[in-house]
Amino acid sequence: AGCGSGILALSAARLGFGSVEGFDNDPEAVRVSEENAELNGLAGAVEFSVGDLVSGLAGRQADVLLANILADVLMRFVRELTGAVAPGGTLVLSGILAIELDRVREVFAAAVPTWTVESRVMGEWSDLALSRPA
Repeated sequence: AGCGSGILALSAARLGFGSVEGFDNDPEAVRVSEENAELNGLAGAVEFSVGDLVSGLAGRQADVLLANILADVLMRFVRELTGAVAPGGTLVLSGILAIELDRVREVFAAAVPTWTVESRVMGEWSDLALSRPA
């Protein structure tokens, strides 16, 4: 979700994940992601498309959903993001400033209280991994 340069989706494809899709609300980000796929010998390995966090996730459920997006946007779309994770799947949120981690964790934990929540802080940045029960 929010493919940017395509780095997360392309890494997933390189690591052997089967069906990998990436989307961004910025058509230029999609173009760059497709270009990066070609430059890295992964043309066609990832399906990139233009979409926002509503249209890009609508009707989908992923085993692993990665979102490297600003904290305020992540919190605003907590329902869409958690709703797009398949039972037994994982939602990985990154691009979160360490000073914002507690608030993001609180919002997501409240939205999905039965999910396991883990986080890491790496300098000024942090991430959050939420695992949905099977």
